[in-house]
Amino acid sequence: MSGTITNVFEKLIKKYGLEAQVRQHEALFLWEKVVGENIAKHSRTEKISYGKLIVKVDSPVWRSELLFQKADILNKINGLLKGTNITDIVLR
Repeated sequence: MSGTITNVFEKLIKKYGLEAQVRQHEALFLWEKVVGENIAKHSRTEKISYGKLIVKVDSPVWRSELLFQKADILNKINGLLKGTNITDIVLR
């Protein structure tokens, strides 16, 4: 039964051209895999907005570290996403 529901959702997503937006949201779940456990302890993904990954960071020190690594993190995330890209990472 769940396979049928999955197929219906996949067809609706495809019909309305939402594949890229849905795939972008996969980035929310890739964060720890990409940045590692230590950085993930001090940051968490909040949402995707207009192709930008919004990340909450718990201190200015970790924000600076993530700014330094931002391009590399963005490349890694986009390498794992299929058929879409995150255009930026916004650190808050």
